[in-house]
Amino acid sequence: MNHTGFVVRDMERALAFYRDILGFVEERNAVIDGERISTLTGFPDARLHAVVLGIGDMRHCIELLQYLHPAGVESETTPCNQIGAAHLGFIVDDLEAFHQTLSASGIRFVNPPAIRADAEYPWAKKSCYLQDPEGNWLEFIERDPQPPDDDLW
Repeated sequence: MNHTGFVVRDMERALAFYRDILGFVEERNAVIDGERISTLTGFPDARLHAVVLGIGDMRHCIELLQYLHPAGVESETTPCNQIGAAHLGFIVDDLEAFHQTLSASGIRFVNPPAIRADAEYPWAKKSCYLQDPEGNWLEFIERDPQPPDDDLW
């Protein structure tokens, strides 16, 4: 996998969440336009502000896209059970602490960590959902560490 992209209405608000609260590192930040981006998006004279955020490993990252031209179109928030709804999942070491820290900073989760006591790696032992400031669904999970390789075979 390379990246997950989210279209945002307000880049600064999205960066305040993903970079400043969740702690992702800004890997690229540029306004892009020209024939290639117009061909890719299907919009003549497309112009986008694109920011790529990661964890420093140059692997899977989050791409935030703000359409400057044509301007992004507002829509209703997608319920998590709507066909076509998507979410991005993250693994955290201590979901209880993560949930408490973000809740204390004003982030509203859909649920407190849901616990599955009998879960074995790679299944989630704890999980919870939230929506980012733009309405994109995010899931946070905690799971046991991967067993040693010799135990897998």
